[in-house]
Amino acid sequence: MTHIPVSVIVAAGGSADDFHACLLSLRASLGLRDEVVCVLPSDRADLRAELRGEQWLKVIESPAGAGAAERWAAGVDATRHPIIILVDGDVVLSAHWLDPVLEPFGDPSVVATGPRCHNSFGPQQAELPKEAMASAAAFKAFARQWRQDHRGEFSDVDRLGPVCVAIRRDALAIAGGPTADLPWDGLAVQGRVTVAHAALVAHVASTDCGLRGEFTDEPGAPLISAALIVKDEADVLARSLDALRDLVDEIVVYDTGSTDDTVAIARAHGARVVEGYWNEHFGDARNRCLEHCRGTWALWVDADEIFTGDAKAVRAAVAAGGDARAFFVTIDNQEGHEGGSGHSTIYFPRLFRRSPSRLYGRLHEQVVDRVTGTAMVGPQLTTAVLTHVGYTALRRTVKSKAERNLRLAELAAEDVSGITAIGNLARAQIGSGHIEEAIETSRRGLEQAKENSHRVLFLKILADAYLALKRLTEANETIEELRRIASTAFTVDEHEVKLRFAEGDYERALEIVAALPESGMNDLLYGVGKGRFAGLHIDALSRLDRNQEAAEQLRRSLREGRVPVPVARMAQVLGAADGSLAEVAELLPREGVRGLLFGIAEAPPEAADELLEALWRRYPGEPTVLTVAARVGRLVPLIRAMEWSARLRQHGFAERCTLLALSGNSRRTPRERTLAAAIALEMFHDEAALPLLNEALAAVPDDQSAPVLEEMRVLAPKVSGSIELADA
Repeated sequence: MTHIPVSVIVAAGGSADDFHACLLSLRASLGLRDEVVCVLPSDRADLRAELRGEQWLKVIESPAGAGAAERWAAGVDATRHPIIILVDGDVVLSAHWLDPVLEPFGDPSVVATGPRCHNSFGPQQAELPKEAMASAAAFKAFARQWRQDHRGEFSDVDRLGPVCVAIRRDALAIAGGPTADLPWDGLAVQGRVTVAHAALVAHVASTDCGLRGEFTDEPGAPLISAALIVKDEADVLARSLDALRDLVDEIVVYDTGSTDDTVAIARAHGARVVEGYWNEHFGDARNRCLEHCRGTWALWVDADEIFTGDAKAVRAAVAAGGDARAFFVTIDNQEGHEGGSGHSTIYFPRLFRRSPSRLYGRLHEQVVDRVTGTAMVGPQLTTAVLTHVGYTALRRTVKSKAERNLRLAELAAEDVSGITAIGNLARAQIGSGHIEEAIETSRRGLEQAKENSHRVLFLKILADAYLALKRLTEANETIEELRRIASTAFTVDEHEVKLRFAEGDYERALEIVAALPESGMNDLLYGVGKGRFAGLHIDALSRLDRNQEAAEQLRRSLREGRVPVPVARMAQVLGAADGSLAEVAELLPREGVRGLLFGIAEAPPEAADELLEALWRRYPGEPTVLTVAARVGRLVPLIRAMEWSARLRQHGFAERCTLLALSGNSRRTPRERTLAAAIALEMFHDEAALPLLNEALAAVPDDQSAPVLEEMRVLAPKVSGSIELADA
């Protein structure tokens, strides 16, 4: 071998046979000047037997129960070469694997490199077919072809896994030395981290894997920790935390740089707050949050999610979890424009054993085993339900979610190649309105997709993209292609119903909706049911002039706590059936009001004001109603702004005064702005109105000055008198 000399550190582990295979494959790849240290747990006599007579390596013992970080550190201290290679003891190495791994170190900017690895966390992950792992000879043959197929391929990534990596010794020291998962943040800031695709190793990942020792449940730990990452979530956080009170034993809030009252609200609700940072990476932020959790189980919650399940039943199921590593939680998404247009349901392993788990991915992060990178899965826990309002259009706009997700997806595609990154990018592109780009990315994904689930994903994105562009022929062709590979009818029906509606075949659209189950699951584990298409159902009935049926369908959805169409559309549907928006406030359960309020803020001012008034009558003093009224109040008629101003001031929200907001709104007429400021000064003696009044008065045209002053004498006589006296 002619490569640069390296120090190889083996963390002895796995079964005796696996460890023996690791040593055999390692020795065959070494150069004459390489050194090898094997760190052996003192309680593994079976592995010690495999080391008898092996003079080519040095053995050092670690105490029983020592973690991976301690064992790696012991090996580092016992070696000397500038390049360190860390290898888990149940890894089988292929022929010539070391040469491509060391090749990038010819560039001094490279600080770490790793091979592709079967069963490894992170971008090194390589999915091998079962036949490749059937025997040593099968793996050898597969690895030989792999090396030929990927010769000369290298990729820059943001991190590697813990199973098999090469690192510069000085960079590791600067990063603070080895950690359980290795200090990738500290390494990445020093230089490039790469994957050598031609090198392939296989990680057996048995239950005796040497890296698993410290990732076990701690005795006496709390049962469940809620883990939230937040930034500027003051408008929603309190309710989310309140809903967790009976479910979890502790709440950890990791703040990534809030500028509002988020941190104070979290502390006031008893959360342990970590004031952290944001590095454009959801997986990293969630992992930093998990580091501060103590529970045996962790529940991943977002600030705009509310636990609406059965806390007692969830705790009982988790306490009796047995060998379960995770539970699937139901996530009900309130989505659409103006607070409407249906909702969707997904099932995701949000509740998982904390110690062996990590979140992987810059965007659309996944819960995975922190050693092997395999998904943490388990049974569905039907009593665990989170209601998510983050996909309503107003909240997406306020939080800039679509553009943020697109930016992160683009960064993720740079971090790591592969079908998952392509899928996330396509989803982000269509979600942010970059439809043509989503089509191009999805086609590229279809060309590379090998698994049926990936083909389903890209066809579904393509179908939605063509529908968005009204390219109905291509949408129909894509849906038929999807029909040929989908395993459930729901996977196809959710696209066909939108196609038939777009074609104007409203009767067929209604037939498809009627055939949907109340609740089902598509091929991608997303919930599909009648409720998701309630808005389309209502619109189809209206297009067929079945107005009474449309109104009754809307009322049924409202009673169930769903807001299926925009506020303005609700007004039209109910009005056509001799109803009114006041019905909405009466029919919608209180738990559905929050989602409605997000929609009200986007509705036309007249409709928004009418519905807010109805909600106020039903829930007098409700702060969330006042909050939205303050936002809408600058757009409503002057008299209505005056009424909302009085209510806001009565309940301690003087700084949100609608009269002042109207007066400062340059889109309102000088007359309206002048009268609003004058009334605020007259009725409430608010000195903040003075500069607004002066500015508005100066904008009143000369030919309107007298009429405006006349109105002011009626609405604000004292202020009017002061102005007339000053003019005299």
